[in-house]
Order: sequence, then C-alpha cells, then structure tokens
Amino acid sequence: MIVTGEFAFPAADFREIAKLAKDESGIDLPESKATLVYSRLAKRLRALGLPTFAAYCDTVRDNEDKRGSMIAALTTNVTRFFREQHHFEHLRKVVLEPLAASARRGNRIRLWSAACSTGQEPYSMALTVLSVIPQAADLDARIERLAEPLTHMIRNAVDHGIESPEAQLNQRRDEENRRYKHKPAGH
Repeated sequence: MIVTGEFAFPAADFREIAKLAKDESGIDLPESKATLVYSRLAKRLRALGLPTFAAYCDTVRDNEDKRGSMIAALTTNVTRFFREQHHFEHLRKVVLEPLAASARRGNRIRLWSAACSTGQEPYSMALTVLSVIPQAADLDARIERLAEPLTHMIRNAVDHGIESPEAQLNQRRDEENRRYKHKPAGH
C-alpha cells in the first residue's frame, strides 16, 4: 500500500490516477503526492459510495464528468488577490525593484502567470508592478496568463463573468483598496 487509511490505496491505483490526471489536465503527480491524492480523493470515494480506489479508477476512466470532479478535487481551486503575500513581496523586492530603472530606459518587462484560476493572480502581479513602477502602462511592460482554468466550474465562472476579478477587487478590505487606488498629488 502506498498510503494506509480507510481505503486501500495500492501503488497501481495511484499510478492510474496520476495517468488520468496527466491525460486530462497535464498535471504531474509524483509518488510523493500520494498522501495528498489519497486525502482529496477519499472524499470522492465516500460521496460515490465506492469501496476501493480501483473501483474509483473504473468509475472515472470512462466518465468525463467524474474525471472533471477528480481534477477539481486534486487541484487547489483557491484564488484571491495577493494569495501567498510573500510571493508578491519577493516579486516587488527581488524582481521588480532591480528592473524598474531598466524599464524606465525602455527595456521590456514580461511577466507570466502560469496558474491563475479566475485571474486574481495576474491582477495582483499588475498591482505589484504599479506599486513599483507607477508609469508601467506607458512602458513596454506586459503580464500574460499562460494557463487556462482546469475545472468546468472555474471555466464557467470565467466565461460568464461570475465574480470577476474586478468585482472581487472592489470587495477587498478598505485598507488594501486604499493602498492601490490613485491618490491625487497633495493628498
């Protein structure tokens, strides 16, 4: 058994789940993630009334909706502005502050957000850029999203503008909103 618990989780079942996840979404699940996979998918086994991971593999193998639910269970699906604040502090201090003078001299700045769910991460990156380089919109600076949302639920939200990043930014705490809103000179 690769993980012991309520359900038997042999290495062969883990490998099949890892292959299904890779084929469906491109996610690589090394064996070191077996405990995470077990904890997230054991809930799916209970919900579906399945006795084993082998039965779960049989269920998701031929059912696109159930595979989508598997991917949703395996992925974080949490997004919010400035999630993992220390990443944005690193971006500001280690990456952007040294690049600011170069950007002002006309050099390019390109940032990519690889996994960004409904878009809060690239918006957070843009706000961080503006905090260091307020004139970035006038320079050769660009932020691009490299990945599309994985789950149908997130894709649907993005496609239909549900809880758009703009709407969520407007709901942020007053202190954080004030930090990034334009303040007229002399105020």
